Amino acid sequence: MNEVATLDDAFDSILNAAQAGDAKALMAVSGQADDDTPKQGLSRLNINYETETDDGKSLKRGAWKVFHDGEFVYADSVEFKPILRTYEWSVWDQEEGKFSCRSVQAPSLNHRFPDTSGGDKCGRLTKSEEEQLGEDHPMTLASRLATCNQVFYANISMDGVNADGDKVEIKDYPVMAYFKRSGFRPAREAIDKLTNEYVPMQEAVFDLTTSRKKQGSVTYYVPVFTRRKDTEPLTEEKSELLKMFTQTVKASNINVMEQHKEAVKAQASKEEVDLAAEFGG
Repeated sequence: MNEVATLDDAFDSILNAAQAGDAKALMAVSGQADDDTPKQGLSRLNINYETETDDGKSLKRGAWKVFHDGEFVYADSVEFKPILRTYEWSVWDQEEGKFSCRSVQAPSLNHRFPDTSGGDKCGRLTKSEEEQLGEDHPMTLASRLATCNQVFYANISMDGVNADGDKVEIKDYPVMAYFKRSGFRPAREAIDKLTNEYVPMQEAVFDLTTSRKKQGSVTYYVPVFTRRKDTEPLTEEKSELLKMFTQTVKASNINVMEQHKEAVKAQASKEEVDLAAEFGG
């Protein structure tokens, strides 16, 4: 069975568990199992690091921002209802301002992660592999550029403002959010706590804020998940949203796998040319 089909089965299992109302099974297949060791068309929820807009309007660093109805909306706190979490490996090209490599998304780190470069996990090596190669080996340096992301698909509500300071209320808005590096652990711990209490993430509601951190001359912000005491049942509306999110992930994975196959073909062709050159062909 190919990788896309295997991942499709994983996401279909999430839907089946949700429709059956089986909380334990839903947690397991959603990546909440105790033994789990780890966008198209959707607005992205980010922490804002800009101090002003292009036309000079002041912005608050550390606030959450999301693109909604043609403008960015900012808020210190967001009501965050997670519906689906996946893992993805990526390498960000700072100069180009885009990903130079992305892997498929999977609900657990136990899956393989074929990527757009024709490899796996965007070149991320295991700790032992890096140790064998050495700190300064090119493969080790390239490996450390690869980042593991938790990608959350969620419903949010917020009382925010636009860049002009006008109040904007957002209610039950589907978004995606990346939590990586300093944000990876807080996001994972928030879900781990649900797992320990046998609560499916789809029933939880968080107040999502940020905390300011400073390391040397660098100031950064990390997400803070504060869980509300009340839970919400998995409604028909949430089930439909879960279906939409899984379809979004499947479409993304198909796109990644197409690029993966093309990259593998290109590598094979290059190896054939190199062999021919080496033997005078």
